[in-house]
Amino acid sequence: MGLTKLGWNAERDVQFAPHLAKGLVPARVAVEDKHFYRVWTVDAELSAQITGKSMHEARGNHSKLPKVGDWVAVKLLPNEEKATIQAILPRSTLLSRKMTGRDTAAQILATNVETVFLVTAADANFNAARLERMLVMAHESGARPVVILNKIDLCDDLAAMQAEAVRVAGAALVLPVCALTGRGVKKLAGLIKPGDTVVFIGTSGVGKSSLINRLYGEEIQATVEVREQDAKGRHTTSWREMIFLPKGGVVIDTPGMREFHIWAASEGARETFPEIDALSQRCHFRDCTHTKEKNCAVLTALAEGTLPRERHESFVKLQLEIGYLREAEKRAGWQDRKKSDRVAHRVFNKRA
Repeated sequence: MGLTKLGWNAERDVQFAPHLAKGLVPARVAVEDKHFYRVWTVDAELSAQITGKSMHEARGNHSKLPKVGDWVAVKLLPNEEKATIQAILPRSTLLSRKMTGRDTAAQILATNVETVFLVTAADANFNAARLERMLVMAHESGARPVVILNKIDLCDDLAAMQAEAVRVAGAALVLPVCALTGRGVKKLAGLIKPGDTVVFIGTSGVGKSSLINRLYGEEIQATVEVREQDAKGRHTTSWREMIFLPKGGVVIDTPGMREFHIWAASEGARETFPEIDALSQRCHFRDCTHTKEKNCAVLTALAEGTLPRERHESFVKLQLEIGYLREAEKRAGWQDRKKSDRVAHRVFNKRA
């Protein structure tokens, strides 16, 4: 399998030059299972592990570990289908979310992708607020977001559902499809060019695996029925996995996620709420929170009815969450520095 088909480009040649001089080989991470990996080189699929040094350097910072989609420099083990990962090449895009639970840390979902397909179902599972959060994640990654409105065969009023998705999506493309009948899948396939890497994200049961099966042309991803009583699905993808389409293009499938906790958002939030960003340019205060300030263009539009109240509420809720995360990051950083100072102090006293 050629490197170009895996997503390699001329920029990677420049990035890899120092590693090539050391006799290392370029590879792409296809599967991550804790600290074990499956990687693709130009010649083969290999089992790989990272070095002990890399493991030590990544303690407390999982973003320094290889993730699905990463380009890495590997050292081949003679006479074995194994390799050791020596370095990670710079990431062009990075899709992440906050880890579930209380930890203020990022969970990387995929790297080096050109397009993020945000899959939502046109049934009882549709949730505009959740789609907004997915859009923030996608915009923040640096990749192109595309909203996939799947299961349109189950929708009684597709025009209304599509209009709602378009309203939330802003400038992002909304594509209605049906994995069951194949409707719209040809247009979806047309958005994946040879050498491109795309990722599918969404909750369980929205049909990500079924869509990938359609794109591939056969059943390569396990699927399960959605519960009728609440339209919710079960996890069918147990880990992030890279799939190479027969006609070119690389697909990364992700496990269905119950929650989309925002990790960091600056440009992503503005691009997800472009109407609020445009209004904010006319606010009297540059740091306006659009909640209580005088001469706030956003609040004026809200009072006049030109800005939907649910959009304003979603924006404010998101800003509060981002502010909380930033403060939590600061506290975590302060605690880490304080711990390092205590360790250094003990070492100094011991030497003295």
